[in-house]
Amino acid sequence: MKLVKKRPWALKVLAAAVGGLLVGTLVGAPAQAEERRQAGIALTALAVEQDTVDATSGSATVTVDWTMTDGNAAATDMFGAITVQQVGDDGGLIGAPHDLTFSFQPRWPYQANPVAGTMASADYSYDFPVPQYAAGSTARWAVVKVTARDDQGGTATVGRQKLADFDAEFTATHLVDSTGPTHDSFGFVIDQPKYLYNADESVTARYQVFISDAESGFFRGQLLLSGPQGAAASGSMRLVPGDDGSSKCGEYEAYDNHDVFCTVDVTIPAGAPAGDWSASRLRLTDAAGNVSVIRDLSQEPVSVHVTRNETLRASEFAISPEQFNNWNLPARLTVKLKPSGVRDGIRSVTVLTEECWGSVTENPAIAPDGTISVQITAGPVYTRKCTITGIGLTDGAGNSAAYGAAFQGPALSLVATQIPHNTPPVVNAASLDRTTFSAGSLPDSARLTLDVTSFVGVTQFSLTVYDADGASVDGRSGGLSPVTEGPLVLSVPLNGGLEPGVYTVGFTVTDVAGLRAPYGYPGGNRPTPPGGPLLITVTD
Repeated sequence: MKLVKKRPWALKVLAAAVGGLLVGTLVGAPAQAEERRQAGIALTALAVEQDTVDATSGSATVTVDWTMTDGNAAATDMFGAITVQQVGDDGGLIGAPHDLTFSFQPRWPYQANPVAGTMASADYSYDFPVPQYAAGSTARWAVVKVTARDDQGGTATVGRQKLADFDAEFTATHLVDSTGPTHDSFGFVIDQPKYLYNADESVTARYQVFISDAESGFFRGQLLLSGPQGAAASGSMRLVPGDDGSSKCGEYEAYDNHDVFCTVDVTIPAGAPAGDWSASRLRLTDAAGNVSVIRDLSQEPVSVHVTRNETLRASEFAISPEQFNNWNLPARLTVKLKPSGVRDGIRSVTVLTEECWGSVTENPAIAPDGTISVQITAGPVYTRKCTITGIGLTDGAGNSAAYGAAFQGPALSLVATQIPHNTPPVVNAASLDRTTFSAGSLPDSARLTLDVTSFVGVTQFSLTVYDADGASVDGRSGGLSPVTEGPLVLSVPLNGGLEPGVYTVGFTVTDVAGLRAPYGYPGGNRPTPPGGPLLITVTD
């Protein structure tokens, strides 16, 4: 491929090569004139085909052409990126960089593939979509970085100083974007603990924010937390292109840069002053370089309690009962602790849990023995274990203490478990209200009454009507409100046009834990119902 540009760039390419732009070391004797004489990856040509472009329509492109060489004969593939960015009058970079990705072997999601050549020397070309908006009506753009790697571990990075030899730049006319991004909502991520223990290690507070920029789009941001004694900590977020065509901002996917959900982590160092750390400033930058600074972030509290448990403390942690019965209804559990160093009472106690429901208790009472009791809940049936992962408390003076892994605090060992259950339901008696019917006046059903005993309650049934050969001729199944003891009345269907003969009813009751008790089925491998087989006789 012959690279084309409106100004004579070939001399600059030659000068760059002579000036040592080739990356890697030479191998073999100088007399060897092999095509792949350089041992590394090199950028040997670079140009843009348009000096100026009008981008106001939103559809303008500038063609970027470049040549990559690789002197490693074992290499069969190369990957890389050409970075294009707006450049200010002072040479500083403005706004968001734009990466044009390439690979020698065509594959998703790389944008450019060779238009000519081999791995030894491959020519690439790509139409860069020029952004419609900039901070001014005209802007200068340039290739500011080139990176590449091959499948043998070779790498190359070409920075601005060496790229200046190519003069790969252009000027564009833009629509003006003069305002920075805005935010619509700001707060903690759902599972962010409100207490953090930083005596031994740094701790992290994670926030989420929804950002909008209708013109050039969001690029990056910074969040500042202010703590006691003038202390501060900050975290950054950035819209990062992904491999599947989408982007990510922190933990959230983004499918364009105009409306973006981001997470931002702020790390508070170990030993930083204890007290409330509050979000105090959000700085947002759009792709054109415009900046917004927001200080009134939220009407909701957006602070975390950082503590080393030096003033307010707690001890004598306990949970009761250690075995709970939630087989039918939610189980209430009590968490007890004994605070010390309290000033102006306890304002709140937060209990975080795993597999059950925690709680936040405001202004809990302190018992005469100095302890506090708060309630948590184990959901019905399927909650097998309740583990306390964090306990945080704050007194009336604003001092706090934190315990447990959820708050990165001292370990807790508080676990309650479900009462074991491995006994199936028992049927003490079974009877039919009628056992003989005429085929000519067969009713819809007969009534089967069971006397059951179940620790957790029978909640399901199934029953089947069998003929004298053991073949199923009718049946029914369904759910029930839990029955722990006493009568259980079921309807045996008889509306299947039963022929004269003797029929047997088999049934199964199942408790809330899924344990089954079958009775009366043909074949003799199931228990006979108490009082004998359930037989129905149909006469002529």
